[in-house]
Amino acid sequence: MIDSYNSRPRANTTALGWAARSWPGMEHVIVSVGPARITADSQMILADGDLATVDYRIECDVSWRFRRLDVTVRNAAGSSRMSLSVDEEGHWHRADAAQPLLEGCVDIDIDRTPFTNTLPVRRLAWLPGTPRDLDMAYVSIPDLSVRPVRQRYTLLSGSDDGEAMYRYESGDFRADLRLDASGFVADYPGLWDRIWPAGPDEGASA
Repeated sequence: MIDSYNSRPRANTTALGWAARSWPGMEHVIVSVGPARITADSQMILADGDLATVDYRIECDVSWRFRRLDVTVRNAAGSSRMSLSVDEEGHWHRADAAQPLLEGCVDIDIDRTPFTNTLPVRRLAWLPGTPRDLDMAYVSIPDLSVRPVRQRYTLLSGSDDGEAMYRYESGDFRADLRLDASGFVADYPGLWDRIWPAGPDEGASA
């Protein structure tokens, strides 16, 4: 059983980088762990149908439970922004507008980053071979639409060095993800290569 990643030693900040395989794009994320919250600040550049930059900040509590997303997409035509948040009672808001369709969602999934796979992995305890069905607030980039999506995560295996394999399923899509000892995606077959930290034994410690 993987009980929790939170008991492991962790640094205050961790840098992560991924290069997309299926479209031209790269992402740089800085994860910061504080006494009251965890934040992830990302910069992405995408060249998929249009050239755009994407900046987002995710805020979680210290148990990796999602609290807020602020995201900006910029291209030659201008920029668009969106904020999404959930309160302690599980009520979701996009800016000041209530989002009743997202009631029951706990985590978010942003479709152009592997970072958000970390949130449910770090938040929950896992038993090998036991799937968990999770309701996600799914954020599409670059149009910034949001909808509820049911996803399934299953811990397939763990290793003595802390790495683990998780099966991720959403609709007809399935991928077996290798995560490092800190719960960050180290290999996402077909979609992302991690370029920082690059080595198999260089897992971040946030």
